[in-house]
Amino acid sequence: MRRAPVCLLLLATLAACHPGETACAAIGLSEGISLDVPPGVTRVSLELCWAGACVTESAPGGKRVFIPTRGLPTTPVRTTVTLDDGRPHTLDVTPAIAYPIKKECGGGVPVAKLVVTSGGEVRQVP
Repeated sequence: MRRAPVCLLLLATLAACHPGETACAAIGLSEGISLDVPPGVTRVSLELCWAGACVTESAPGGKRVFIPTRGLPTTPVRTTVTLDDGRPHTLDVTPAIAYPIKKECGGGVPVAKLVVTSGGEVRQVP
């Protein structure tokens, strides 16, 4: 007899699900630039310039650094990365729209991912 309420609850749950519907979790994604850095880097500075304006952000080093950047476009952004050595690494980065779950769920924001190689080269990766 104890199984009857559990079975009814399971049946009601299954009946509530419709095939073809997209299930979307309520999570978000922040717009900005992520940067993978080699071990030993203790400070990262990032300057982003687009449409005649520049934004400079700094963060402590680590394996992965994320610098949130409001208003990031999906057009090329002049990016200058400066690490502990003080030498600037400049490149054009094109952010792309990323989604926290899938496109159908919405919530897409512009993001870009950069990698600093062990040799000190900075490049954008997909």
